[in-house]
Amino acid sequence: MIPNLSDPQVVKRYDDSFATGNDRRYPTTNLVRLEISYFGHRPGQLLEYGFGSGANLIHLLECGHEIDALDTSANAKMLVEGKLSDRPDISDRVRLTNLPTDAQKLPYGDEVFDYVVCMSVLSLLASRERVACLLMEFQRVLKSKGKAILDINGPRSEYVHYGSPMGDDVYEFRGERGAADPISTYCPDTEDKFIELVRPLFEIDNVGFTEHKHFSNIEHEFIICAHKA
Repeated sequence: MIPNLSDPQVVKRYDDSFATGNDRRYPTTNLVRLEISYFGHRPGQLLEYGFGSGANLIHLLECGHEIDALDTSANAKMLVEGKLSDRPDISDRVRLTNLPTDAQKLPYGDEVFDYVVCMSVLSLLASRERVACLLMEFQRVLKSKGKAILDINGPRSEYVHYGSPMGDDVYEFRGERGAADPISTYCPDTEDKFIELVRPLFEIDNVGFTEHKHFSNIEHEFIICAHKA
C-alpha cells in the first residue's frame, strides 16, 4: 500500500504554528550556497517542496527561478501570499499550492522540473517509507539531468536530543520543553542510511552535513546533492 506523502499530526502542528507567529525571515545559508555552487545560479523550472514561511522561496525567486511551491499548511500559504503581495517584481513567477494531507502523488506530470529543493522537511514525514515515496515522486517529476537538493535530520538534531526513541530511527518529539502535542520524526542515525534512500533513484554528486547549537536550538542535518540520470 502506498503511504500518504505527509503525516497528519505533523501537518496540524506546523499549520497551527504558522497561524501563531512561526515566520522565519531569512533563507537557509546552505541553500544560498548550494544554489550557486550546485545549481550554478542558472534559473530554471523549480519545485520547492515545503515552502513554510517562504524565506527560501523568496530567495529562489530572487535568483530568477520559475517556481511551483508546495506545502501542506493552509496557514503557510496565506502567510506567503501576504509576503508576495508586496513583491510584484517576483510574484508572477511562482505558483503556490496546498498539497492535501491524503495525497499520494505530486500534482505534476513526468519530467517537468529542472530542479527540486526539499529542505527541513524529510524528517517530518515521520517514516522511512514516506521519505522513500516522496523521493520517488521527485525522481518522476524531474527532467533527465535535473538536480535536487535534499536534507534530513541526523542523530544530533533537536528531534533526537529532545525526543524519545520509538524504533527504526523514529522519535516522538514534543518540543524543546516536552509540553507540545507529540509528532513522529524520522532521523536516520548515519549518513549512509540517507544515501541508501537516495541512491536507487538519483546519481549522488555530493554528501555533507550541517550542525550548530544556539542556546536550546540544535541542528544536525545530512545534505545530499543529486541528479536524475
